[in-house]
Amino acid sequence: MPGALHSVKVLEIAQVMAIPITGMLLSDMGADVVKLEPPWGDASRYTMQPVLPGESKSFAVLNRGKRSVGLNLADERSRPALEALVRWADVVLVSAKANDLASFRIAYGDLKQLNPKIIYLEHSGYGRKGPMADQGGYDLTAGGLSGLMALIGKERNDQPIYTQPAVLDLSTGILSALAVTAALLAKETTGEGQRVETSLLSTAMFAQANVAHDFPAVEPNFRKRFLADLAEAREQGAGYSEMQALRFGSVRRAAAGNIYYRYFKTKDSVISIGCLSPDLQRRFREALGVEDPRAEPGFDLQTDEGFETMKRFVKDTEALMQLKTTQEWLDLLLEHRVPATPVLFPEEAIDHEQVSANGYMVELDHELLGPYRTFAPPIRMDGTPTEAQGPAPPLAKHTEEVLQEAGMSKQDVAALIENDVAGPQVRGG
Repeated sequence: MPGALHSVKVLEIAQVMAIPITGMLLSDMGADVVKLEPPWGDASRYTMQPVLPGESKSFAVLNRGKRSVGLNLADERSRPALEALVRWADVVLVSAKANDLASFRIAYGDLKQLNPKIIYLEHSGYGRKGPMADQGGYDLTAGGLSGLMALIGKERNDQPIYTQPAVLDLSTGILSALAVTAALLAKETTGEGQRVETSLLSTAMFAQANVAHDFPAVEPNFRKRFLADLAEAREQGAGYSEMQALRFGSVRRAAAGNIYYRYFKTKDSVISIGCLSPDLQRRFREALGVEDPRAEPGFDLQTDEGFETMKRFVKDTEALMQLKTTQEWLDLLLEHRVPATPVLFPEEAIDHEQVSANGYMVELDHELLGPYRTFAPPIRMDGTPTEAQGPAPPLAKHTEEVLQEAGMSKQDVAALIENDVAGPQVRGG
């Protein structure tokens, strides 16, 4: 049974992670996705876990189910091939800075002239407008600009450290796929294509939905006070950890006593506990045999005495959790219907019985890398099943095939390849 997007043709003009993830998700839903690469390949083939010249593990897992066309857009002789591909496509995915869109003539206005009904996804680091529109953006830089990395709070040697996975790339890939499918649905109704936009910065602001906001009518002092304290700290040469303490000081007091939604060290490893409702919290206390001091009449967390009491409560609970192994706690908590899981490393998780039972990993066979396992399509559909359509393509493997499908003659395609405008040019590695 074909996937939901089986009749949709997608041209992907993007490298590295965010929008290649979009193309992969659309392929999982049945779309025919053609990845347009420079003849030397997507940068991720060489920089993200490379294992062979022109092949990397990251490229393989993020570009499955696509066909690869090698085309040098910087060479004007490639223009007829690009135009043929745009006319062939229903959707074009583009990730580039504003000045590159103009330089390569792949902006929405350029491609709409070629295909008036095209759905054009425009992705950038920081948005189409503003002083940073022409700057390149990455998960790390957008995370820094947006406040997300400060919110995550990981640091070492008094400076923030980048954490994996690439949350903004992954989330932007998903949001972009959502945008494209919504635009396809709108096209079914109106007959019109359109431009849709995503950026790493917009994703980062969205990812902080419960933090990146301002409610001056109900809490008029917090943000203003923090910004003033932060400016003073910077002026005095404060370290990053000191600035973090300013931001999280009041938050930490409000969260004092958290034993319900966190990780605990056990006798042999680590366990995660997720109890957000009063009933779940009660069951967790019953399983542990503890009483929460906040239930005592007259308890006030805002006093120093109350704050110290909750700190001791947490410390005592942490000591209690270290008396049993993770599996012993899991067995006990399951009896009390408390949400809990072991904390695993990725290398363990891919073989976990729950992952296996649901088919959350799939095996593919790459003609150069051999068999490999990777994540399965993250959504399931009964009527139009999602499926990994195949492994990632070797560089430019489908150049002749796709360009001829798009209407170019065999002779014209051969000329492009002969002149190194199209086809593979694998770098040494």
